[in-house]
Amino acid sequence: MKFQHSEDYQHSGKYQYRLKELKPVFWAQLIGGEGVQYWFEGEDPDEIPTQTLTPDERRYIHEGPLRPLLKDKRTVDIMKDYGTEYCVHDINKRIAKSLLDEFEQIAETCPEKLLRQYLAAIDRFYQWFWENREKGDEKLFTRFLRHLQHQRQISQQPATWYTLREAAAYSRTGVTKLRELIDVGKLRSYRLDDAKSKSTILLHRKDLDAVILFDRSSGLTKREQQRLKSYGS
Repeated sequence: MKFQHSEDYQHSGKYQYRLKELKPVFWAQLIGGEGVQYWFEGEDPDEIPTQTLTPDERRYIHEGPLRPLLKDKRTVDIMKDYGTEYCVHDINKRIAKSLLDEFEQIAETCPEKLLRQYLAAIDRFYQWFWENREKGDEKLFTRFLRHLQHQRQISQQPATWYTLREAAAYSRTGVTKLRELIDVGKLRSYRLDDAKSKSTILLHRKDLDAVILFDRSSGLTKREQQRLKSYGS
């Protein structure tokens, strides 16, 4: 997939993957046994997905080109053999990888506005995988973690200890999600005093990185611990 900056909009009669409107896929279906049609979050699955038009484009045409079906054998076979949910997950992984690939190629030279659009799109998919991650997503989260670490190094030197609110910003997730991980024992936390109902919760950066990468910060294998050290935690 190739993605397009919003300022480069030029109607060509061909569907374009525009960064500003690119969102995780939430529904898909097999069409004619030979291609998979898919819808982004916020779209109506009762309507055939088409290109969203800019105001300038709407002056000349009423409806954009259709979103192309995914006709590669792998995607079609996944839909046939494993169903919609598994196929949606695989499509989102495919888009996320493409986003990261392209961003890594242009990050050092692209204009600021384009940079923000890539970062926003990557964050949307990162958030989706936070909520829908599976065991097989470890390699993707390795890339997400490298991406996040690079962005942190550009903006500021990361701290060692974080409050819940700071940790949520660091890991690009919500305070509620972090509390859930703490409650189920996946995220190690530390308290400043014994009054549990009022004490301040602190989280260590290495535990946050472990949760991003492995979905847990305790019980890591030696190999996982070594991988975590490679990120400078």
